[in-house]
Order: sequence, then C-alpha cells, then structure tokens
Amino acid sequence: FEVGCLSKEDASALSCVGPFARASGIPEDVRSYGYGGYGLLSGFEPIVSDGCDCLARVEVRTKEVVQSIDIIEEIISKMPAGEIQNKVKGNPGAGAQAVARLEQPRGECIYFAKGNGTKYLERFRIRTPTAENIAGLVQALQGCKLADVPNIILTIDPCISCMER
Repeated sequence: FEVGCLSKEDASALSCVGPFARASGIPEDVRSYGYGGYGLLSGFEPIVSDGCDCLARVEVRTKEVVQSIDIIEEIISKMPAGEIQNKVKGNPGAGAQAVARLEQPRGECIYFAKGNGTKYLERFRIRTPTAENIAGLVQALQGCKLADVPNIILTIDPCISCMER
C-alpha cells in the first residue's frame, strides 16, 4: 500500500487528468458537464478515491468499467430512432476554429482545429491525457523502490504513441 503516491495538491498543481487525478481525490470528469449523450443520463457522478496511490488508481479504473457498462445500457435505451441529426458537409471557413473536450479512458483529451477555407485544416492539435499525466507520474516515482516502477507507470495507463508524436 501507499506505492506511487500523488497527493491531491500535487495532482492539481501538475494538472493531472482522468483516473490518475480522480484517484487523488479530484472529481474532474468532462462527462459530468453533460456534453453529447451524457446530458441524457439520469445522473453522472465521477468515481473518486482519496487513496492517492496505485491501489486507488486500480480501484477507480475498475469501478469505471462497471460504470461504463451502465452508461452504455442507459444511452442505448434513450437513443432516438431516425437519421443522424447533424450531418457535416463542406469546408471550414477561413479562420473558423473549434475546440472539443472529451473524456477518454486515460482522461481528458482536447482537440483544436482551425480552418482556412479549404478541405485542409490550417492547424490541428491534440492534447492527450498521457501527455498531461507525465508530470504527475514523475512526481509519483520520486523516492519509490525500483521494483515498484513498472506498477506505478502502468497505473497511469500510458499511451506511448501519444507521447511520440
């Protein structure tokens, strides 16, 4: 127990996201804002733990799997029949910008796109949850035993390809 600890204060100061942050007592989850189909849910509460260690991160992730099954079942039961409501066609106008935030299994992901009037975007950026959680990982690794390093790294569920872009 108490392996790979990251306090609530450190997780907040280092801008950690997803289960990594929620296992340190930060109740931040983009789904709770009700975007998209999440606004149709009877009530969404982020799963949070104040354990702040590897065990807490595993508990949060495990409970989120069960929660995801419940969300899928509820959304399917409330999904309206018919065609897709918002078909996307055409090119984004010159200078048109869009930002989207969504909760992925690893945490909050932010997309930014800027149009230039053609079918090609002028700018497109993605901030991945793994990139955001690396600073917290470095903090959680401070002073740990060498044998604990793989476990601590795996509890943030790193996506190496997200880091190598």
